[in-house]
Order: sequence, then C-alpha cells, then structure tokens
Amino acid sequence: MGLFSSKKLDEALAERDAQIQTLEAAGRALQARVEDVQELVRHLDQDRDLLLGALERMRPGTEPLALAEALLDICFKPLGLACFYVALADWDQDQLRFVLYQEGGRTRNHPPRRLSDRLGLSEKVLTARHPIYIRTLEEGKAAGSLLTAAEEATGLIPHSWYGVPLGWGPRPVGLVSFQSFHDDAFSESRRRVMDALAALISTCMGSPQGR
Repeated sequence: MGLFSSKKLDEALAERDAQIQTLEAAGRALQARVEDVQELVRHLDQDRDLLLGALERMRPGTEPLALAEALLDICFKPLGLACFYVALADWDQDQLRFVLYQEGGRTRNHPPRRLSDRLGLSEKVLTARHPIYIRTLEEGKAAGSLLTAAEEATGLIPHSWYGVPLGWGPRPVGLVSFQSFHDDAFSESRRRVMDALAALISTCMGSPQGR
C-alpha cells in the first residue's frame, strides 16, 4: 500500500470528509449572515425612502386630510399594512373624529365617537399619551379592541396594531394607527420609523395654518 496502510488511508479520508463538512457548515452559516445583513440593508433603505418621501410631501400648513392621504400613500404598501387611520381628538367637544380610515383596500367613512366613553384602543393611546403596540389578535381583544362593520362582516381582522399619539402635552391632537394581518408584524426599528412619521405629521398639524 506504499506509505499508507489501508487503515491509515481510511482515517485520512474520514478526516478530510470531516473537514469538508465543517467548511460547508461554516460556509452555510456565513451565507446566512450575509443574507441577514442584506435584508437589514434592504429594510434600512426602505425606511430611509419612507422618511425622505414623507419629508418631501408633508408641509406645515397642509390640511389634516391631505396630510393623512400623503402619509397613507407613502407608507401603506411598503409597510404591508392591512388598515391605517388618522383620527383627531376634539377634547372640548368630547369627540374623536376619523379624518381618514383605510380598510380592506378602500377608504371608508368611520363614524366619530365620544372620547369620554373610552371605548377602544384609540382612546387608550390618547389617555396614555404614548404609543401602544398590540402584537396579536388575542392581545387586542383583551385590550379592548373594537371591530369595525367590515371586520365583522368579512372576518378579516388585523392582528398587529400600533397606535401613536399626535402632538405633545396632556391632550394629544389625535393619533395615527398602523395595522397588519400578521402577528407581531412591526419590529422595534419599524416602530421607530412610524414614531418619526407620526412626529412629522404632528409638526405639520401644529402650525396655525394647519389647525
């Protein structure tokens, strides 16, 4: 057998095979890391484009409906939303008015309701004066989520719900809500982008001309 006995040759081949398997596993792990980084970069690019698009289109002094429509156009598809709305709070008149309500691929008329009744998640956001994130349908039901007529009729109910107050101080001027059919659909980084979008529309609504 020359320099190697049959046993030594088998051992050498087995060691080579083990090294190849180790290298292949390392290669797969590296490829997975590269794909994760590529996905992160893709999301960061998308988030940047969302924010830049909002800065380009949303201006102080614009009417609330036009601001809401611009925000809807900017973020609905990129964020994979199932529902989106902007609501304004009139604390003196005790009314929550839905300026824009997008649901099921269409804009719907959503009736106003009394703030003091504190019926749903919107009122919780306004009372808490900070964002509220609902990750699952069950969590939403436990928190007091209200179903719309379309949701009751179709059974298509968003699972993830993120509401962000508009304005600052003890009485927010309203809120914006982002919703998805998927569980825990909005990562922390995505919620930070939503917070920034809400802050921008708050600033635009806060000018004297926009009130």
